[in-house]
Parts: sequence; C-alpha cells; structure tokens
Amino acid sequence: MPGDTTTDPVLTRFRTAVRDLYSDRLTRVVRYGSRARGDHHPDSDYDIAVFLNDLPNRAIEMRRLAEIEPGILFDTEAVINALPFPAAADREQTGFMNEIRQDGLDL
Repeated sequence: MPGDTTTDPVLTRFRTAVRDLYSDRLTRVVRYGSRARGDHHPDSDYDIAVFLNDLPNRAIEMRRLAEIEPGILFDTEAVINALPFPAAADREQTGFMNEIRQDGLDL
C-alpha cells in the first residue's frame, strides 16, 4: 500500500510550500511513480506533478520548484523531482499523463 499522502512529512512539507508559492494558480498536486504505486525503496525519490493555471514559462516554474527541494532534502534526505504542467495537461492522452491518471495520488 502506498504511503499516506496526508501523514508523510516530506509530502506535507512540499504541499505546504507549493500552496504558499502558487496560491490561486495551483490546481492540483499529484504524487506519481514508484511511491504512488507502492513499489518504492526507502531511498526512492518523490515524483510530483504540479498543475498550474497560467504557466507562460515552464523553465521559470521548474526553477521555482527546485528552490523548494534543497531544504526538504537537507532536513529529510528525501529527493523530490517536481515538474510543473499547465492545468489542462492532465486531460492529455499521452503515456505520461495516462500514468499519472492511473497511478497518481492527489496531495
């Protein structure tokens, strides 16, 4: 069984930081990959998709998300790979979005 997205301290801290950073622009935060499926190892990273309204420059948002990650890594030794997406991307029929829809867990 995948870890609880409401009690995992890494996810709680990341979710709070992302909500503070994006406020009304944030539409959805989804954990996907091995930690969502429950087949992760103790040192597996956290794969997280961040869906945003108004995403004019993905590279800038990738840098903004990357600024959150070192503090969490330092305190918890957890590696987070967060990727920003436009809000409508979760309806795209791509292999990646299909994986998120199939295995993803909303935070």
